[in-house]
Amino acid sequence: MRIRQLHCFVVLAEELNFTRAAKRLNMSQPPLSLQIQSLERALGADLFHRSSRKMTLTQAGEVLQRRAKNILAQHDRAILEVREAIAGHHGVLDIGTTGSILRAGLADLLARFCREFPGITVRLHEEAPALQISDLISGRMDVIFNRSPPAHDDLTCELAWKEDMVVMLPADHPLGAQDTLSLDDLRSERHVILRPDSSDFAAYIMSLISHGGMRPRISQQVVDAQSIPSLVAAGFGISVLPAGIAKLTSGPLISRPIAPESPVSEIFTVYSRHQRSPVTETFLRMARLARSW
Repeated sequence: MRIRQLHCFVVLAEELNFTRAAKRLNMSQPPLSLQIQSLERALGADLFHRSSRKMTLTQAGEVLQRRAKNILAQHDRAILEVREAIAGHHGVLDIGTTGSILRAGLADLLARFCREFPGITVRLHEEAPALQISDLISGRMDVIFNRSPPAHDDLTCELAWKEDMVVMLPADHPLGAQDTLSLDDLRSERHVILRPDSSDFAAYIMSLISHGGMRPRISQQVVDAQSIPSLVAAGFGISVLPAGIAKLTSGPLISRPIAPESPVSEIFTVYSRHQRSPVTETFLRMARLARSW
C-alpha cells in the first residue's frame, strides 16, 4: 500500500465520483482507476461498490477510510519533522552553564528561544566550568556559556554579552552610604570570594581585589557564586561579583557600582569548532541576534 494510492482512495471516498475525484487530484480518470485497482489488489478486498447509478464504500472501504486520514496525517507530519530537523527547527539542544550566568540573562534568552522554536527541546545542565568544557569536547553538550574563553583547539567562542561587576555588602554596612565605591575603598574589608583555583573568572576577581599590590583579607572561599550572598548576609564580609547575581538576590543586602571605571565580566558562547548540528546553528544565530536586543 503506497501513500499515493492511499491519497487517491481518500479523495475518491469523499467524492464517490471518479470525475470529481480525478479533477481534485489533477489527473485523468484512467490513472485514478489504476491506482484504486492496484490498492484493492494489495489489500485483497474491494473498497467500493460500483454501479451505473452510484458508488458507495464497501465495509472494507469504510474501515480503511477511518484509518487513512490519520495515516496520511502522520506521513505528512513525519516529512515536516524531517525537514524541520534539517533546517534546525526540530531536535534536542543540550546547554551547559552556571547558576550565576542563568541569573545574568541566559534564562531570558532560553525562554525566548523556546517560544520561537517549540520543536526544539532545550535540556539545561548546571555544571562547574571545567566540567562544561569536558562535556562539550566529548559531545555531551552542544553549547556552553562560560565567563572565560576556552583553551582548546577543538572549541571556539563568541562574546555573548558583558556584565558589570559590583560590590555586594550588608544593608547596614558603612560603605553603603556611598553611591559608588572604588577598589581602594575595599582595602580594609573582609572578602567572600570564589576560590581562585576554581576558574579563570575566580582568578580575575582575585586580581581585582589585589590591585596595586593590596593583600585582601579573605574571610571565606566558595566554588559556587550563588553561595556568596548568604555568606555576605551572615556577616562574613563583602564581595565583588557580577551584577546579575546581586540584582536577583533578596535579603538584607545592597550592591554598589564600582567607580571610576567599572570592571566587567565577559560571558562567552562556547561551541565546537568543527561539528555542529542544525539545531545548534539555529541557537547560535538567535544568540547573535540577542546582542542587539
